Amino acid sequence: MSKFHIALTGLVFTFFLQNSYANERLVALTIDDLPFVGPVHSKNGETNRFMQLVNQIEERQVSATGFIIAGSIGKGQEELLTYFKQKGFYLGNHTYTHINLNRVGATKYLEDLEKSEERLQGLMTSPKYFRYPYLAEGRGNDKLLVQEYLNNHNYIIAPVSIDSKDYKFNSRLLAVNWRNREARLNDIKNNYLSYIDKQITLAEKSHKQNYPEILLVHANLLNSYAIGDVIDLFKRRGYRFISLDEAMRIKKDQDLEKELLRKQALITN
Repeated sequence: MSKFHIALTGLVFTFFLQNSYANERLVALTIDDLPFVGPVHSKNGETNRFMQLVNQIEERQVSATGFIIAGSIGKGQEELLTYFKQKGFYLGNHTYTHINLNRVGATKYLEDLEKSEERLQGLMTSPKYFRYPYLAEGRGNDKLLVQEYLNNHNYIIAPVSIDSKDYKFNSRLLAVNWRNREARLNDIKNNYLSYIDKQITLAEKSHKQNYPEILLVHANLLNSYAIGDVIDLFKRRGYRFISLDEAMRIKKDQDLEKELLRKQALITN
């Protein structure tokens, strides 16, 4: 056996030893549309909803990465985002106006991105993460130009493996008069959790190996009530919450391991 073959075999064996997480169920929580999207019926309503969301996550001692719509930061809301970061959570970029790359050209999108880059200086954490609004990555040259900008500005694109589709259930809650929402909340929340449960099952079936899941939820009215229940659901199904950074590192390691195994199989054959 050549030195190359021996080295490659050693690398594969090392990865197997290191990747003890391969048999774990792991998930990273990501929250789009910070600082908050929801109706306000009292002077402190927006702050209270935000704190309600953050407190449920903190109580359950899980990591979270939030993605900020820079142009939606209202008066006093920068302090809320700073509080989010001080709690040990992470903050990334979600454009300035929640613009859809599939509907506008790269020129307009890049102008929007540049504004968000300027506005979010000092708020974003490291490494710098970016989440496409609507998960719309564009097509053709538009896609390539935006990717080039993100690469040049040291952004890592945050993927999604489980989409909660919470906006559908949130719209049902918003359709109820605010005086009656409390009475309807449990039914809507239970339907929401049932949908996520099915999404988890589908994600598990689609993976050939135990990749970490990356969950997408939004900072909306529904999740100000239900985010704790969402976290509890994953824990009941045996998941351990990790940071987005850890999830991305593990996925990278697993992809490298997969490539090493492929090369090992070619050598063996």
